Amino acid sequence: MRWPGSARRTPLEWAPGRSASLFHRERGRGGVPVVLVHGLGMSSRSMLRLLRRLCGQGRVLAPDLPGCGRTRGGRRVVTAAELAAALTAWLDALGLDDVVLVGHSLGAQVCCEVAVRQPARVRALVLVGPTRDPAAPTVARQVLRLVADVPREHPGLWAVGALDYLRAGPLRMLRVQAAVLRDPVEVPAARMRVPTTVVRGARDPVSGQAWCERLAALVPGAVLRVVPGAAHGVPFSAPGALARLVGEVRAADGSGQATPTGSGGNSTSAGCGRSNR
Repeated sequence: MRWPGSARRTPLEWAPGRSASLFHRERGRGGVPVVLVHGLGMSSRSMLRLLRRLCGQGRVLAPDLPGCGRTRGGRRVVTAAELAAALTAWLDALGLDDVVLVGHSLGAQVCCEVAVRQPARVRALVLVGPTRDPAAPTVARQVLRLVADVPREHPGLWAVGALDYLRAGPLRMLRVQAAVLRDPVEVPAARMRVPTTVVRGARDPVSGQAWCERLAALVPGAVLRVVPGAAHGVPFSAPGALARLVGEVRAADGSGQATPTGSGGNSTSAGCGRSNR
């Protein structure tokens, strides 16, 4: 099926010997641009259901990070910091200097790195199913959590993931996962001064509740939102609920955060329901 928005590649070089032709999909016009950053081994295809629900609110872009999807080159890039450098170069090339970043899983860690590097550029962050949960400190335990997540996900995500994982390459994915475990997200998170909303699915075995609460507590003023019934792949399995939350963040007057229902501060809210899928 032909993609109803626009798609193109942007040649980038963000460091000596580090270059790629970065592919992205785009749809919608106006408003504060929202950039959707996929997780480990995946591509912008995993974000399309969310993108389609957000594009009515304004411009939305979903890149394929180096080494993933339809981006050409960048397979030697394995750390979150390197991926963030590539993403920053892409934002520069497209003239995106005021954005809402929505990162899923590893993409959340990449977005944190961007927010630390260039906080003035990032209006707000939405960190969905963020890695890495220190309760699973090894590659083997991370893999076991991903395996546990598979039967909880929308079947359509299985097909997307299978093709994307083959494109990314299992060995490269293991190298990236190992690098992520050596580079805890707590370090950039504690330095962030960007309005932040942390999101997790209530049935997510990859990003645990205690970890997401801890991450939200690290960032001044951050809030935690929980999507009932959803597992790790919230952008694909519960795009309607997540789109409404991102819409709240996008429309926020100054705070750049979704306001939790129930209580304030670094708290958990079940404001997104299963029926919102």
